[in-house]
Amino acid sequence: MFKFWRFTPVAIVLALAIGSFAISYSQESAPKVQLPADTQALIRFNFRAMIDSPLAKKMGIEKATEVIKSVPGGEILAEMGFDPLKDIDSITIAAPGGGDMEKGLIIVVGKFKAEKLVAKANEEAKNNKDKVKTHKAGDKTIFEVIIPDQQVPMFMMIASNSTILASTQKDYLEKALANAGSKLANKDFSALVEKLDPNLAISMVAVSSAFPSKAIPEPAKAIIEGIDSIGGGIGVDKDVTLSVNVFTKDEDSAKKLKETMDQGMAQALGFLGLMAAQQKELTPVLEFVKSMKTSSKAKMMSLEGKLPGKMIEDAILGSK
Repeated sequence: MFKFWRFTPVAIVLALAIGSFAISYSQESAPKVQLPADTQALIRFNFRAMIDSPLAKKMGIEKATEVIKSVPGGEILAEMGFDPLKDIDSITIAAPGGGDMEKGLIIVVGKFKAEKLVAKANEEAKNNKDKVKTHKAGDKTIFEVIIPDQQVPMFMMIASNSTILASTQKDYLEKALANAGSKLANKDFSALVEKLDPNLAISMVAVSSAFPSKAIPEPAKAIIEGIDSIGGGIGVDKDVTLSVNVFTKDEDSAKKLKETMDQGMAQALGFLGLMAAQQKELTPVLEFVKSMKTSSKAKMMSLEGKLPGKMIEDAILGSK
């Protein structure tokens, strides 16, 4: 939905794989970091909920540490004493949306050895000046990281031993840190964030003012304009569950949204059915979509689904 979000996967991989972070660190004073005041949409990946879930443990998630060590950059993680499975708690992608589609903030929360990251970041800046640049912001240092095949760089810093920040705009990153402690400007969004289930593996919230209206295709524009807000996410326990509620401006908008969702899922099922017939590993995805059900009541459209953990185990580990 937001152009800024297209940088998220590469930013996370880069930050965790080579340690080329923007560094802003003080042992004596760790600033409180929260969502930027202008945030109107977010997606949060709760890694602790995923990794500590019965399903992940049953599938042997602890073995992934050895896999991580074998991938490019894994030896650097080991050198810094960093274990992604143990040291990352969550990654939140926050964006103001609307006319500010290029703005946004990535907030990585966990346990980080800042001194080692500082040393590694300085080494990268010294040895790879064409890929890593430094900027001073008062007594703080921000790293500008050039990402291959991307038109704009990523700016990164460590705000404390527990928080890493990243953005495609240096000014936005500085503003987010400077305004830490400010209340969210959009009261409706703030209320939705407060109601989010902290145990969800993936959670999302957005208000209508976050939607980039100019980028929405004409056929979908009327439906999108009928939405007030969206909230919900995916839970991981023994099974995987989906629960999303879309609040609309009126009852008719909720009904039309339900009809559109039903049509879209019917088309997706046809496509996935053909794909799964050739690639059995796609069967869980097909079954997950099959389980999804929509409903509308008053000014709300709900989407729910469930995928049994046993089906995921069989697809990945093989049935016994």
